[in-house]
Amino acid sequence: MSTYLSAFWSSVSALVSRLLETLGLQGKEGSIVLLGLDNAGKTTLLHRLQTDTIRSFPPTDRPTESAVAIQLGGIQFRVTDLGGHEAVRHLWSDYLTENAAVLFVVDAADAVRLEEAAYELDALLHTLDTNIAVCVLLNKCDLPVAMSTATILQILEWGRLEQERKSKDADSAMAIFRISVFKGEGYSEAFRWIGKYL
Repeated sequence: MSTYLSAFWSSVSALVSRLLETLGLQGKEGSIVLLGLDNAGKTTLLHRLQTDTIRSFPPTDRPTESAVAIQLGGIQFRVTDLGGHEAVRHLWSDYLTENAAVLFVVDAADAVRLEEAAYELDALLHTLDTNIAVCVLLNKCDLPVAMSTATILQILEWGRLEQERKSKDADSAMAIFRISVFKGEGYSEAFRWIGKYL
């Protein structure tokens, strides 16, 4: 059985490598800073990327930084997962460099905290250089209480945020993706998108 699994994963890896080569993403490297409110699913996403298993983590209760290298197909990502609780959000900008990209995770099923997430995203965008790509991940979209993309875009004031960044730099990159870390859906597309800007 382990020989079968080994052959299966080898085939999957080869297929992903061919796909990434076709997309022009083979051999790239990049740095990503993983941000968002506590309990949005940042650490769970990072764990899923590292191990391809799902595990829940309690919200971080103190400032922590976890930096790991993740190989997705032919792209080597160095991902820094920062705590999302209020006491450390002011430190987020300390980890943003010109050659980094931002993944901002939003809990799409938490209507109560969406305005708080919108505020933090807006504040973050005002501190970022416009050459830093920003990808917003709407996590937990598999849950029945997850809000629609249209509702979230309205509360985040997405149109205004995009317009403000484009007015400073026409080439600034922003995107939004619906994902489910639990089901393993959506985030590979987000990483492909972000790979274009690293």
